[in-house]
Amino acid sequence: MINKILVIYATWAGATHEIADEIGKQISKKLTSADIDVLPIKDVNSIEDYQAVIIGTSIHASQPIRSVNRFIKKHRNELAALPTAVFVVCANMWEDTPKSRNETTQWINKTLDKYPEIKPVSLGLFAGAVITEGEEFSKLSIIFRKTIESMQHNLIKQYGKTDFRDWDAIRSWADEVAGQFTKTV
Repeated sequence: MINKILVIYATWAGATHEIADEIGKQISKKLTSADIDVLPIKDVNSIEDYQAVIIGTSIHASQPIRSVNRFIKKHRNELAALPTAVFVVCANMWEDTPKSRNETTQWINKTLDKYPEIKPVSLGLFAGAVITEGEEFSKLSIIFRKTIESMQHNLIKQYGKTDFRDWDAIRSWADEVAGQFTKTV
């Protein structure tokens, strides 16, 4: 029985954090007896108290955030023994097409393929949002903040919005993962 689940994330400006929070809430609705911890990946030193793990990362320039690569490398043996799911938040997924899914999957697989002993029970691919406020955004360097602000401006001009997240798809994926977790124990 799964009593404790860890949802960890790496984010630039906060969109992946917000998705991780929603995944944690949705899984707690499905697995009501399980405790769910949602934490930034940089704050997690051990996963020994958990029976399942969900790892989330944003992808920029076809690369997951480095802390995800380091975390998976450090904890690969534990992750191989636990039900593990992975989700990606990426601008490439703003249009959910077979081509964008294939490209985004290839990008995360550059990391996952290094550790074939880890077999994710599910891979979630989600569009993100360009966020220019909040704690995570304010911690970015001025160069990254200006880059993100420029992206925001261009997206508003081109699409009339800056948030491309499909919350129903995110919740549906969390439900799927909850079901996978109950099957693997």
